[in-house]
Amino acid sequence: MSADSAEPSEAMQDKVEILWDEFGIPHIYGRDLPAVIRGYGYAQMENHAELILQNIALARGRAAEYFGPGPNNQNVTNDEQVLTYGIPQRSEDWLGQSDQFQRKLIDSFVAGANEYAGRYRSSVSPAFQQVLPIKAADALALFQYTIHFNFMTYQSNVAKLISDWSAAKPGEQAEEVHEKVRKASNGWALAPAKCVDGNAILMGNPQLGWGNTPLPGLGIYQWMEANLVVGDPLNPEVNAAGVSFVGSPFIGVGFNDYLGWTHTNSFIKNADLYELKLVDGGYEFDGRVNSFDLREFEIKIRQGDGSYLTQTVTVRASVHGPVVAKRTDRALALRVAGLNAPNVVSQYWEMMLAKNLAEFIHANSRLQMPFFNVIYADRDGQIMYLFGGRQPRRSGGTFATWTGIIPGATSATLWTDTLNWEELPRTISPPGGFVQNSNDPPWYSSFPKTIEQSHYPSYIAADEMEFRPQHSANFLLSKEKFSVEEVTNGKMSTRMIMADRILPDLITAARASADPDAAGAAAVLEKWDRESDAASQGAVLFERWYKLYLADATSPKDERWGATYPAFRVEFSPASPLKTPVGLKNPAAAVPFLAQAAKELQKEFGRLDIPWGDVYRVVLADHDTSFEKPIPLTNLPGAGSPEPFGAMRKAIYYPSPEPNPMFTYDGDTYVQVVEFAPKGARAKALISYGNASRPGSPHITDQVSYYEQKQLRAVYRTRSEVETHAVRRECF
Repeated sequence: MSADSAEPSEAMQDKVEILWDEFGIPHIYGRDLPAVIRGYGYAQMENHAELILQNIALARGRAAEYFGPGPNNQNVTNDEQVLTYGIPQRSEDWLGQSDQFQRKLIDSFVAGANEYAGRYRSSVSPAFQQVLPIKAADALALFQYTIHFNFMTYQSNVAKLISDWSAAKPGEQAEEVHEKVRKASNGWALAPAKCVDGNAILMGNPQLGWGNTPLPGLGIYQWMEANLVVGDPLNPEVNAAGVSFVGSPFIGVGFNDYLGWTHTNSFIKNADLYELKLVDGGYEFDGRVNSFDLREFEIKIRQGDGSYLTQTVTVRASVHGPVVAKRTDRALALRVAGLNAPNVVSQYWEMMLAKNLAEFIHANSRLQMPFFNVIYADRDGQIMYLFGGRQPRRSGGTFATWTGIIPGATSATLWTDTLNWEELPRTISPPGGFVQNSNDPPWYSSFPKTIEQSHYPSYIAADEMEFRPQHSANFLLSKEKFSVEEVTNGKMSTRMIMADRILPDLITAARASADPDAAGAAAVLEKWDRESDAASQGAVLFERWYKLYLADATSPKDERWGATYPAFRVEFSPASPLKTPVGLKNPAAAVPFLAQAAKELQKEFGRLDIPWGDVYRVVLADHDTSFEKPIPLTNLPGAGSPEPFGAMRKAIYYPSPEPNPMFTYDGDTYVQVVEFAPKGARAKALISYGNASRPGSPHITDQVSYYEQKQLRAVYRTRSEVETHAVRRECF
């Protein structure tokens, strides 16, 4: 039903009003920001109660207490790690250190969330009711859990380094790890001169784990979209829109009528592992033996009969940080940046309340967010790229110097400070008319280049630009001006740039061989459109060849980019970053793997040219009322390919229980394209897996048709638009 009036309702004079549109997106109105944030907490619970409570349980380090040990003891392991990292105590400390603005907003958010839980407690599974009530410190614990100890540790390859180090024999060194493990994302900002209508355009596209799929454990990355309106609905003080991670009291990627920003995962390395030599119950440091700081915690583990077992966890910490692994006379300690930055909520709301670049920089320069690049645009026509986050101020060396395990016996390797905002690489309104980032180093954020690596410490980032960033920059250089529709189409591209660079050599070598399977495969690849669209015929064959080639230890690999790439005929060159690498160094060595790929596809599918979408599927899932058992709702053709093929629409797939098909579990989570016109912002957006996760919600699959068609839906922000599309109204 349509809401009945565009005038501020009488109820809204002292209450919060929520108008829900047909996609389950809340448009929240209140007389001041705390009132709106209260409504935000309420609305998040309405769409994601179980998921929020599940994430809070994890961040508290009490998942085993609430839900039992979990499969393979994963809840116990989680709780041990959370206590080792010190998240529960630090979140309480951060709450005490919060400025008044932040504390008021967190309290409002938590009050709204608990208000919903109080009204509709019976709708929440009893297992999750145990987590209630939500506390103010939970918002900060969840932020640390997600950003510091998931994003940042993943980016720095911490789990792999620990695993390899732990597996090495005493006296051996673990093999150096230089794998590229960055989560993906794309961001563009186009200046007015680069846009057909003369208005700056912002494109944001975080690519993370998908919520609402059969694969568990990705809920901390789940987005929720909202429209938050402060003051008179017809002439608001703030009209904010965008997404946040569920359980977060601020919009993480979004915009208002004056400006907007998106984030991409940075190249930053700011979670380090230090190797300690253990001596007499302590560890060597600067020629002395230091004692560990010791703390003991108890973990309660719920049993099937409702009783509890108790497990004691002893946490040891050095000057570097907590000990996270031990091996005979050695240990590893983890040091993470940004643990002294407690006011992220107030920073993000100051960013959203800003009306121009100067005000935005004033807020953003607080660096309370320790991670993420910033891509910015505004209606004044300014654009900006910032290599954001807390960058350790290191003693020297290159980026590669710090990618492995660091010797911890000396203060010479121990960083104690991070770079200031003014010291970070950035460019504002560069002459090329755009900034871009697709998780590449800052040096290639604009063309012509405006950030020179030589002006910054060499440990900040490597000098490389892989295929997806090249795809991004080459697209933005392909035309003098772009429309909103063209920007959207460019973002949706599934073209596999790697194929453009190496396929000619592979096809030529296959044709020259005497192998009929290789020749047949070459014929398919010759006709392929080099896209990974649902109907593309040849993409599956190319990907299978790549996997087989990479899995063989004898196949030549690229020395510069590492073992996830074949050896190129022409390696990547910083002097020609948009045209290299090219070709295969040893095409003949690649042919047997192509023949093998052809045989495998013929056996599995009966054809070599099977369409990409027949194999790679989009499977969204509901859950039963316990929120434990996934219930598949869709099985649609997928489009987009994983790294390192270079598609702008990245998609990572997971094996299905059924033979052969795979389903999407990572990739395009949220897309926004915003145009900053003189009278305000206009936008389109998409959350691929929907805006809700609660059992039985209709808002899990209601946006997937847009994803399938590579389109975005309208974002409603004016009161009249919202009234037209409102299907339900709540006042409280």
